[in-house]
Amino acid sequence: MIRILAFLCLTTFAYSTTNAQGVAFGIKGGPTLAVQRWDNSDRDPLFASHIIASVESLAEKGEVSIFAQAGYHTRGSAIRIRSFQYNDFTTGAPRTFPGNTTKYDFQNVALSIGVKQRFVATTGNFYYLLGLRGEYNIKNSLDQFEELPLIVQSGFPSQAGVNDFTFGFIFGGGFELPLSDFIDATIELTLNPDFTKQYFQPTFNGAFNTFTGNNDRTIPELNIRNNSLELTIGFRFKRIVEYVD
Repeated sequence: MIRILAFLCLTTFAYSTTNAQGVAFGIKGGPTLAVQRWDNSDRDPLFASHIIASVESLAEKGEVSIFAQAGYHTRGSAIRIRSFQYNDFTTGAPRTFPGNTTKYDFQNVALSIGVKQRFVATTGNFYYLLGLRGEYNIKNSLDQFEELPLIVQSGFPSQAGVNDFTFGFIFGGGFELPLSDFIDATIELTLNPDFTKQYFQPTFNGAFNTFTGNNDRTIPELNIRNNSLELTIGFRFKRIVEYVD
């Protein structure tokens, strides 16, 4: 799938530079609100960031343009334990638990291809987009749990269950504000749900049970899927092709 997306991205670039009215190159980035679905439960959102390079065809007004882009994205989730007051068991004195945050982050390189439809406004262009997305995980934070005791590790995801390749969709819209004939400022909001799993752990029987002292504990199957809301700000640099008879 990644190879297919890479081929389609190259095809988009070739189409943009030879058959369209021109081509636009873009650089953009911004904050990410990443969430994950762990089977039937949700985790707290992870606040992260992303950066993207893009290329797209320049189409006539009212026509659909084709885009391809490559980016570096952080997917994941978090578990937050808030601070709270409690009394010391020995002295009875009031104490404060400071709280902490455990992050499950996956650093992914992504390739996307899709289409844009624009609507001309007074000062610029509104648009919506949709496309396909493939990602490859190059780094994650699951190593942090390898330092825990073996009995405790079984309750956390491990490197063995990580799927390097994930695939999903991209939906969204934005606004382009012309700064000159060749440069636009852009702001964009996209939703990026995965339809494949970032993590899969099958059911495991025979884990150590601290209550019975025997290896009779069953660890249930665990499936984790990503979804991210991304706010992206950037610039488009247009290369316009003019045909002369």
